[in-house]
Amino acid sequence: MGPVTLVVQPGISPAVSVGADAAALAAGEASLRVYELAGDVLSLGRYHLLPSAPSGTRVLLHRRHSGGRATAFGDGFIGLALTLPHRSALVSAEPLALAPAQVMNRCVRGILEALKAAGVAAFYPGRDFITVDRRPIGLVSFEVGPTGALLFEAILANRRDFGLLPALLDEVDREGIVAAEMLAAEDTTSLARLGRALSLDDVATLVRCGYEQGFGLSFDVAPAPAPAPVDEGRWLEQRSVRPHLDRRGTTRTQLGHLEARFALDGAQIAELMLAGDFIANSPAIEALERELSGCVARSPAIDEVVQRVFAQPENFVLGIGPLETIGETILRGVPT
Repeated sequence: MGPVTLVVQPGISPAVSVGADAAALAAGEASLRVYELAGDVLSLGRYHLLPSAPSGTRVLLHRRHSGGRATAFGDGFIGLALTLPHRSALVSAEPLALAPAQVMNRCVRGILEALKAAGVAAFYPGRDFITVDRRPIGLVSFEVGPTGALLFEAILANRRDFGLLPALLDEVDREGIVAAEMLAAEDTTSLARLGRALSLDDVATLVRCGYEQGFGLSFDVAPAPAPAPVDEGRWLEQRSVRPHLDRRGTTRTQLGHLEARFALDGAQIAELMLAGDFIANSPAIEALERELSGCVARSPAIDEVVQRVFAQPENFVLGIGPLETIGETILRGVPT
């Protein structure tokens, strides 16, 4: 793999960030973007339902390309977006050399080295948090797009912490559409609370060194590209509440919640949308929702579709436990 392009972007909007990641995924080239979003931001995972924020709210909505939990973002946080040609590119030329559950374990190592160099004893216990003394200081997730390119995303709590989430949800999600684990301030931490607040440029330098030392990467610093055009409204609304999907099943999962919203046509699923805190490659979820539409709403038929979709080695879903959880969630919404 050739040099990684390093871009630093202070104070950008969610739309600019989403557009930059979309362009990087489409190009499939190695790049590292270190950035800050301006203002108070609620960051949704790719598969969260969109809350109906009241007009005039000061809180901006952001939908990541990767899945995972809803979290606080914006002022006081630093985002990192590492794009690579495929999910195993840090360690192998073979795209499927790493199992999906191994991807974040490898990608997060450059960030852990950066925090260590800053005097922070951070740890990645698995799943989607970076912690210090068991308190979250970072959130990580990833997406693998249709071409196989990887986008690894991280949000670091710098001057503020993830305990801000309840206040953001109170302002933009008064109907409780986004089911989220509420972390109190005392349950989280930040670089500032550890006496280690950093500038954006400092983080970019430390993370760059972390990946250089951990994986032998080289970097070329580049100016931020012109903003890629993105229909922010359409991007945010891709998972909105749809009244005709009048059946609903939910399951508490490893990362939070899995939700199935669907409509029935007799004994069959007419249309289905999955939502929640899971991490998956978006082509797999698109295929699963498409193939479950028209499926008989019974356990054997649903499980057969789920197993068939995820039998493809490029497909994955993390954070929900066994694949049978998907069928169990759907069946919770089927009338008995």
